[in-house]
Amino acid sequence: MSGCSDGSCSSGSCTGGSCSDNPDRLPPGMLKRYDLNESTADGTLVWAETEDGKVTRNSAEIIAESSRISDGRVFVALFGGPEAKSLYPEIFGYGADTIYHVRGKATESYSPEVYAEALAQVAERVNPASVLIGASPRGRETAPRLAAMLGSGLTADCTGIAADGRRIVVTRPAFGGVLTADIECVGFPQMATIRQGVFPTPERREGQGTAIYWQYSGESRKKVLSVSRRSEKASDISDARVLIALGAGIRDRTIVDLAEEVASSVDGAMVCCSRALVERGWMPQSRQVGMTGRTVRPELYIAVGISGAVQHITGMSGANRVVAVNTDEKAPIHGYADLSIISDAEPALRELARLI
Repeated sequence: MSGCSDGSCSSGSCTGGSCSDNPDRLPPGMLKRYDLNESTADGTLVWAETEDGKVTRNSAEIIAESSRISDGRVFVALFGGPEAKSLYPEIFGYGADTIYHVRGKATESYSPEVYAEALAQVAERVNPASVLIGASPRGRETAPRLAAMLGSGLTADCTGIAADGRRIVVTRPAFGGVLTADIECVGFPQMATIRQGVFPTPERREGQGTAIYWQYSGESRKKVLSVSRRSEKASDISDARVLIALGAGIRDRTIVDLAEEVASSVDGAMVCCSRALVERGWMPQSRQVGMTGRTVRPELYIAVGISGAVQHITGMSGANRVVAVNTDEKAPIHGYADLSIISDAEPALRELARLI
């Protein structure tokens, strides 16, 4: 036989010029037989970020959730020297099957260009169906570069994820937080950055798996001249067991001090806020909960003077119990509350302080 028939070539030559004119061109009918956007793998690649020699909470949550929602293998990329080997049992315990330990002189200090290129090399090796990265400052800086290298789309700052086979559907706020959108990538690998606190913090346990050294031979495009840290490390509201959240309904700055006083009397409690108090300069942005702030999952969330806009609910919907303190009986926050108290902030907080 000679020529092309039904989209396949049965000999070394094709008649009609369909193959011989351009050797890189696919034979006729090939695109009908194969979907080039279909992945050949079911696995998930996660970048395990580290801070002070420990796996970040954000990365631990993503690894554990990837293992839970997918039947495919979970690959983890880990940067660091020999000291990073001590993290293997913990990472395997979160559900990772294989760790690619990236080594190389250029990776000794963080560089978004270098890390993105190294992650792209690992991704090309394992051919994952999805690549998930924490929505940390480094993740937000590295992920877009990696997506460009892989020719993939990227859904950023996601607050939820679901899997259907190798396909994933991610959820993120849209239109300024007025709506939440479910987004499905049309090609592979599917990429997303995930906020911290979206998934439950996994229990730390030790496990076993396969570790592979991956040598990165590229060169750094930047030189780090110095590294400085803040003298005091602020507490993270994502770690708080109880949160007293203050919103736009707080009109007197002394209420912030009162809330701090109440929180100091409860083990594991902190004060947080909505965007309104940050814009007034009453509280730092690190204490803000919501679409443009942090995502939290406390055991108890006491929302004081918070109306319950979607932008704020996005950041606290994972709370185990919610108490709403608001003078407006029709405020949306009452629809999310386990207990509603129709009251001004000050008398409610002072009674809470008295009871404690």
